[in-house]
Amino acid sequence: MINDSSLFAGLDDVDWAALHHAYGPAVEVPELLRGLVDDDPAARETALDGMYGAVHHQGDVYDSTLATIPFLLDAAARPQLPGRGPIVELLGSYAGAEYDDVDEDEDDEYADEEEVAHQMAARAAIADARPVFLALLADPDPEMRAAAAGALMVRPDAGISAALSDRLAVEADEDVRKALLDLLGRLGRLARTGRLTGVDPAGLLAPLVETLTADGPPQPRLAALAQLVEAAEPPGVDVVATALALFDALYAREAPPPSPAGFTTDTLRGAVRQLGERELAGRPSPPAAPLVQQLSAALGDRVGERTRLLTALLDAPEWYRRHDAIAPVQRLVDGWRGPYRELVARLGEQLLDPEPRLAGAAASSLRHLDVLAAPAADAMVRALDAAPREARHDRGAPPWVIRWGGGEAALGPVPVALAALADRRVLPVLRWALEQDQPPEDVGQAVAALGPAAAELVPLIRDRLRDLPDAPERFRSSLVYALGRIGPAAAPCLPELLARLPDDGAARALAALGPAAVDAVPALRRATGSDEWRQRLPAASALWQVTGDAELVLPVLARSLEGTTFEARDAARGLAELGPAAAGTAPRLRELCAAADSTGWLPLAAAVALWRVTGDAAATLPTLLSAWRANSYTAREVVRHLAEFGPLAADAVPLLRAELARVRRHNVREATWTTDQVAADEELLRYCRAALDAIG
Repeated sequence: MINDSSLFAGLDDVDWAALHHAYGPAVEVPELLRGLVDDDPAARETALDGMYGAVHHQGDVYDSTLATIPFLLDAAARPQLPGRGPIVELLGSYAGAEYDDVDEDEDDEYADEEEVAHQMAARAAIADARPVFLALLADPDPEMRAAAAGALMVRPDAGISAALSDRLAVEADEDVRKALLDLLGRLGRLARTGRLTGVDPAGLLAPLVETLTADGPPQPRLAALAQLVEAAEPPGVDVVATALALFDALYAREAPPPSPAGFTTDTLRGAVRQLGERELAGRPSPPAAPLVQQLSAALGDRVGERTRLLTALLDAPEWYRRHDAIAPVQRLVDGWRGPYRELVARLGEQLLDPEPRLAGAAASSLRHLDVLAAPAADAMVRALDAAPREARHDRGAPPWVIRWGGGEAALGPVPVALAALADRRVLPVLRWALEQDQPPEDVGQAVAALGPAAAELVPLIRDRLRDLPDAPERFRSSLVYALGRIGPAAAPCLPELLARLPDDGAARALAALGPAAVDAVPALRRATGSDEWRQRLPAASALWQVTGDAELVLPVLARSLEGTTFEARDAARGLAELGPAAAGTAPRLRELCAAADSTGWLPLAAAVALWRVTGDAAATLPTLLSAWRANSYTAREVVRHLAEFGPLAADAVPLLRAELARVRRHNVREATWTTDQVAADEELLRYCRAALDAIG
């Protein structure tokens, strides 16, 4: 630690115990602040992890966060201190400098007022520190120069634009030049959309054009190309051909990977750092994955060009080129619709490469592609034949079963992907996994994906439910879910399912057994009397599926139509199964079609039930379409039922055609990701085509 009594002056005079962070009183903040500039890099990493983990948890700003700003600015301005670059990055993150729409949070009617006030105060304090960051643009440390440039984006204006352009004109470090070009491109986009005034967008983009067309190093030129593409400024070249030529030049450069830090810390940041070190080990050329992703993302809806770029990289002889393309391929398929057969087939080929990092990355990318993973199925089977039965999550090529540090187990990505394809060739893997003393907790989900094709596993599932009474509930619930997806062939497990009633999962599994579960009728009738509607309604639906006797279940479902929004929604779904037998509930269903529900789910469920009960398309179709327009997440549920209407659903044709014409997946949002977004969207597309066929 630098021995300077003026450093952090007044730090111990702050009543930190009266301030708070994500986990309570902020008493450890002085220790964290001092750790940020410790001579020991392990201490700095631990302190930085603590700052992001508590004082700035998930981007939040607390009163303790605000109290650290003067001390962080003081440390950043002292050139003799270590760790200043990450400190400036932390300050920029406090203010949301990486986001263009951060000020919109102030108008969010659902935001916490105190939290918004803290965020506004942090942005104001860090914007006022502009002179500090402007001075740091000339700092001898390249990491500091890049961090300072990013922090200046808190309140960008014409002065900031000029300062970044001036710095670019004299900057020699390639990494800093790339950062400056990225920021100028971002400023150009803000100016083009009117969010940055007093600046000529063309003037901001001129340095990018100059960088791209000059005979310089490839990394800044690739950054300039990506920014020009994203700014919708045609660079006057074939983007993909130019990019591939620049990547050729970049990969041809010799640049041994950075030496490992030589220390470990028990922190998330440390784990991520070590993972990065392992990923870079043995590469003879500079890491290019961020540039590949940046350019692919910049192309946006130009799926054909993105596919062409990534396919060429996956065809490269060097494993590291192919490795750099895998994550961008996954992001492309995750978020955009397109013809991906060849691209996915090439992903499958990487599973058979002797480089374990390549196989591991490809397997992770295939895991959630659902039906789109089919072109890689044969390669996945061959990879399973050669894979270890189990291994640690960070050890080599993906195994059948992954063992985590605490001993917990999960299926590897390849069996999960094959099961999603309902490929019976994965059955030996699932059987082996079920037979283990500590089976993977998610194995039931994979069995469920196979559906009736997994019927041969029913005796083993029954054994596991009986002989592992202390297994985690997630594991046991997944097996129950699997039995329901297998269907009537799971009838031998009836005693095990009965033992779990009135659990709603068990009731749904019994419903899937249908008449084969006739011995469950007494228990299901008892469950329909539960005080808890989440147990009562699944039991009623199961009773209907098993007996077909509407009189047994209609009173239960009708009563719940008067319940809360969620209870009424689920009751309507149950009544839809009864069809005309539930005619007496039609008046209440008509009322619920007009219910106030901002999500649209309750009116949608009521409309489907009313259609099934009465066949009244005129009264129900508008409600379905209204729900779809109001909440895109209802799209699958709406379109799933439209085929039932046939020609009566002609009014839905424009919506169906518009959906099929979209390039982006319907359920993808910025900064969010879900494991089922490809599967859900591909299902929606199938429903849309079926509905159009039915409408004729």
